[in-house]
Amino acid sequence: MFAGLTFLILSGLISILISPSIIDILYKFKIVRGRRYDDVIDRIHRRKDKIGTPMMGGIIIILTVIIITLIFNWNKYTEPAIIVLLIGALLGSIDDLMNIFGKKERKVYSLKHHAKLALIHKNKWKRIYLFLTIPWALYKSLFNSVGSRYGTGLYPHERILVQIISGIVASYFIFFKLGIHSIWLFSNHYLNIGLWIIPLILIIIIATSNAVNISDGIDGLAAGVMLASFISFFVIALQEGNESIAIICATVSGALVTYLYFNIKPARIQMGDIGTLGLGSLLAVISIMLRKEILLIVIGGIFVIETLSVIVQKLYKRLFGKKILLMSPLHHHLEMLGWSEEKITARLWLFAFVLSILGIWLSML
Repeated sequence: MFAGLTFLILSGLISILISPSIIDILYKFKIVRGRRYDDVIDRIHRRKDKIGTPMMGGIIIILTVIIITLIFNWNKYTEPAIIVLLIGALLGSIDDLMNIFGKKERKVYSLKHHAKLALIHKNKWKRIYLFLTIPWALYKSLFNSVGSRYGTGLYPHERILVQIISGIVASYFIFFKLGIHSIWLFSNHYLNIGLWIIPLILIIIIATSNAVNISDGIDGLAAGVMLASFISFFVIALQEGNESIAIICATVSGALVTYLYFNIKPARIQMGDIGTLGLGSLLAVISIMLRKEILLIVIGGIFVIETLSVIVQKLYKRLFGKKILLMSPLHHHLEMLGWSEEKITARLWLFAFVLSILGIWLSML
């Protein structure tokens, strides 16, 4: 406990020291929020004051965690966590920079259009190529149909592909090097699922990182819910006697506290995909290495609800031709109802900490 709290404080101090310089750099290079391809600003006009706010603020947390871990806490447990964090952060940074500096809106052809071209294209070799790549077009169509509006950033299918690679890397370390191949079923009972843990790792990393990304829509929301989640896994890691994981959870928590100081409305900085995809991947891997994947559904319950609100919205619209929510995800629906950002954030933070306490309690059963 003492070591964890020590690193929480150290992380907070380091992130405080580097934050002003990082914010200045983001302003200097104009890495700020614009209004292009932004449905939220178009529909919720009071959010126009967010234009010009520095993006990619998650780099404050990422750098702090990497510095402390490499110097004080590098071992077989933190190695896969940091590698997955870096892959997620790299993916997010590419998406952020493309959205900010991209000159032309990117488009993707539908599966129907692709198949039609495979039949009627004038060039025989082009027709053969299009026919052979129908499975790839199906993959793109599947994920792009549930993704967000296209802008200049990465397509959903491109994100998923990188996250699959991240999951494979994590699987190598977790299954083959750490020998983790079982999941927790309460009351100290574990189920050995063997190689099936590899697809499970892929699903958890993809689902968690994207769920955190979806929840990052209003000032302070995603960071506050992540703080509750990492504190929960800090306590659980202490219960499990895994000091290395406890320290990395404490390190993230300390940096999140500093980040929240700058992110609470009116935000001086926003996390960006670099933070949500990186930290979401890290949260997933920590839950897996502690073999408490099931508890992630409870502890990260707000992320689950936010993601389900998007899925339900899209499915309902496809089935019935109308929306069930004014706007998805849930926090934007509440904004459309007239709730202030402060009210939404405070309420969801409260639920997040209640769910975190529930998760810790369940871990003791």
